[in-house]
Amino acid sequence: MTVTHEKQEALRSKIQVNLKIEDYEPKVKKEIKKLAKSVQVKGFRPGMVPYDMVKKMYGNSVLAEELNNLLNDEVYKFIDENKLEIIASPIPADGQKLSVDINNLQDIDFAYEVGHAPEVSLAYIEGAPIFTKYKIAADDAMIDEEVMRIRKRFSTYEYPDTIGETDILTVSLEELNADGSVKEGGINTVSSIMVDLLKEEARKVVLSLKKTESFEYDVFELMDRDREGIAKNILNLSDLSKVEEIGHRFKLTINNITRSVPAEINEEFFVKVYGENGPKTEAEMRENIATDLASYFDGRTDTVLINDLYKGVMENIEFPLPEDFLKRWIKLTNEKPITEEELEKDFPNFAKSLRWSLIQRKLVAQQNIEVTEDEVKERVRMNVVQQLYGYGLRNIGDEWVQEFMNKQLADKKVISQTREQLLEDKVLGYIKSKVKLNETPISLDDFKALLEQQQPQ
Repeated sequence: MTVTHEKQEALRSKIQVNLKIEDYEPKVKKEIKKLAKSVQVKGFRPGMVPYDMVKKMYGNSVLAEELNNLLNDEVYKFIDENKLEIIASPIPADGQKLSVDINNLQDIDFAYEVGHAPEVSLAYIEGAPIFTKYKIAADDAMIDEEVMRIRKRFSTYEYPDTIGETDILTVSLEELNADGSVKEGGINTVSSIMVDLLKEEARKVVLSLKKTESFEYDVFELMDRDREGIAKNILNLSDLSKVEEIGHRFKLTINNITRSVPAEINEEFFVKVYGENGPKTEAEMRENIATDLASYFDGRTDTVLINDLYKGVMENIEFPLPEDFLKRWIKLTNEKPITEEELEKDFPNFAKSLRWSLIQRKLVAQQNIEVTEDEVKERVRMNVVQQLYGYGLRNIGDEWVQEFMNKQLADKKVISQTREQLLEDKVLGYIKSKVKLNETPISLDDFKALLEQQQPQ
C-alpha cells in the first residue's frame, strides 16, 4: 500500500491511494465469513450457509464497504500525520469511480481531491478602528412602567356595575332589521370587547352605560379593524364567504363588566413576585428593576456592537478560498440534487459562513479558547430559566429547573449547538476585548430608531 500527495493549486491537492490485493482481500474474506455465521438463507440452518453462497449474494457489497473504509482511513491518516489544514472533507477526484467485482479482485488506484485552509491574518483586530458601545439609562418612567406591568401580572378582578376605560365587557350582539327589530335568523352571539380598543365615538357611548343596559350601533365601526376582522373576532364567524351580506346595525347588551385591579404593593406582593429572598420594599424593588433594565439594555446594545465587530472583521480580514473544490464538494455531499443556478445563488452565503468559521478556528487555536463541560451545563441552565421566565414561571423551584435541564442535557444536538454558541461567544468576546470602544449615551427611542435603520430594506 502506498499513499502519495500531489499539489495542484495553492489551496487544492490530490491524495492518491494505491491498494494491493493483499491489502484488502483478507479483510473482505473475514467479513464474508463473519456474515455467513449470521445470515439466514432458506434451506440452511443459521451459521451453516456455505461461504461461496454468501460470497455470491453479498460479496460485492462487502467488498465495496471494506474498500471505502480502507481508502477513507488511509486518506485521513495521511492528513493527520502530515498535519494538513483542510476545508470540508476529501472528495473523489474528478472522474474517479470505484468499481468492484468480488470475482475479479484487482489493485486499486484511487485519488481524492482535498481543499486546504488558507492562511488567515488577524492583524486587523489589533489595529481596528474605534467601535461605538451605546449606553441606555433606565429612567424613572421606564421603572414606573415596569412596576405597573408587574402589578398587572398579579392583578385581582372586580365586576362593577359601571364601565371604566380599561374594562373588558361581555356583550350580547343581535343583528337588527332596518326598522330596529331583531332580524330573524340573523347573527346572535356573545363576545368579549376591551373598552380601550373601541373607537372614540363608540367608547363615549359605552362609558355612559351600566351593566344590563343596551345600545344600538354599527358593529363595523366599533373599532379599527377591517370587516373580516370584526366578523371573525367580534361576531365569531368562521365562514367569511358571505361577510358582505351582514347588516351593519346591531343591538349590544352589556352582560358583564370585568375590571383588572393591579396588585397592591405590600409584603404579600413581594413574596408572590420575588419569593422569600427578594426585595422587601418598593425602593428595593425599583432598584432591582433598574439593575435588570440596565442588564437588559446592555445586552441589547452589546448585540449591536457584536454585529458591528463581526461586520468589521468580515469586511477587513480577506483570504482566498478553493471555490471550485468547494462547489464540487457541495454538489457531491448535498442530500438532494442541486442545480448550477441554486449552487451559484447559495454559494456566497456558504462562503461567508465558511470564512467566519476559519477566522474563528484561527482565533480558537491562537488564543487556546476552550469550552468546558461546566460552561455548557451553566448555559443550558440559563436558557432553561430564561424560557421559564418567558412563561411567567419565575419561582418554579430548583427541582423543576433541574428536571428541565436534564432533558436538555440528554439531547446531543442541544449540547453541540450550545458548545458552538459558547465558542462563538468567546471568540467575539475576545475580539471585543482587543478593540477600542467609545461609550455613547443614547435614549431608548433613539436606539430603537437606530435598529430600524439597520434593518435590511
